[in-house]
Amino acid sequence: HSFLNRLYRGTNKDCIEQLRLSKNAFFNLCRILQEKGGLVRTRNVPTTEAVAMFLHILAHNLKYRVVQFSYCRSKETISRQFNDVLRAVMKVSKEYLNFQPCTLEGAEANKWRWFERCIGALDETHILVTVSPDERPRYRNRKGDVSTNVLAACGPDLRFIYVLPGWEGSAGDSRVLRDALRRQNKLEIPTGKYFLVDAGYTNGPGFLAPYRGTRYHLNEWIGNTPQSYKELFNLRHASARNAIERSFGILKKRWSILRTPSFFDIKTQIRIINACFVLHNFIRDEQQTDQLLEVQDLEFLSVVDEELVHQSREEVQNNVIDDITTIQATEEWTRFRDTLAMNMFANY
Repeated sequence: HSFLNRLYRGTNKDCIEQLRLSKNAFFNLCRILQEKGGLVRTRNVPTTEAVAMFLHILAHNLKYRVVQFSYCRSKETISRQFNDVLRAVMKVSKEYLNFQPCTLEGAEANKWRWFERCIGALDETHILVTVSPDERPRYRNRKGDVSTNVLAACGPDLRFIYVLPGWEGSAGDSRVLRDALRRQNKLEIPTGKYFLVDAGYTNGPGFLAPYRGTRYHLNEWIGNTPQSYKELFNLRHASARNAIERSFGILKKRWSILRTPSFFDIKTQIRIINACFVLHNFIRDEQQTDQLLEVQDLEFLSVVDEELVHQSREEVQNNVIDDITTIQATEEWTRFRDTLAMNMFANY
């Protein structure tokens, strides 16, 4: 197969550009999906080709007819193979979407050193979807886009720990979080541990929020130094919590299918979103020895940070804060934040 042969014989850079994985990572993924995901080669299509088609579609948001031309396969074959690979990725998802201890070095370690019992950062992001006309009102978010509201948490290493896609764009963050804390596949927060969250969330057990009414977003600090314990806490909180924004940024830059509504039915779109999170973690795990993928992350981040600055500035100007009432504030937790903030300031 000429396209695949060019990919296999080409450089790692070519493979990353086309499939978002290095050659080594690609063959590892094929093996895992066969051994653990139950992916079986069909008489005419080897698993490597099926996985390549799947990644190609996710990476570049390609229509089947475009893939048909590159791979010389019928639309029916492509559709069947795509769904087989998607099923296999979903089957291994629990192995990849979980908490794993990580070791940080240098500046990254410094960002998190004050938040000892913290397991990561949590936030929600909207991903555009296509739904039937009668469902559009439910999926329309406050910006007027038709989207699904996705709740996710990531660790300091930018690996996702938990993902809940599927809620309609009109669903408030409070409802989505409440569902995440109660559903069968629920967000688990070990006692005494917590996530960093933004000012829309209540500061309560398991969720450490910044002080409201005090400068917070990173771009607000340019050329300024903290003048109080609340300001210093908010600055350090924002620097660490930025991990979730960076993770979302890398995810959406890597998988084009997440940036525009796709032609799949809504159930499949939700599963595709889930698969992109799984693949994000797979790549981060493989990346420990993969410099090219590391370079790609840095490229994604350099673009993302500028976008985030504009996005956060817009939110500050419009004062967009969702009140999330799912979390109950307690005096003990308020004291915990104050003590932490005052200790930071005393050592500043």
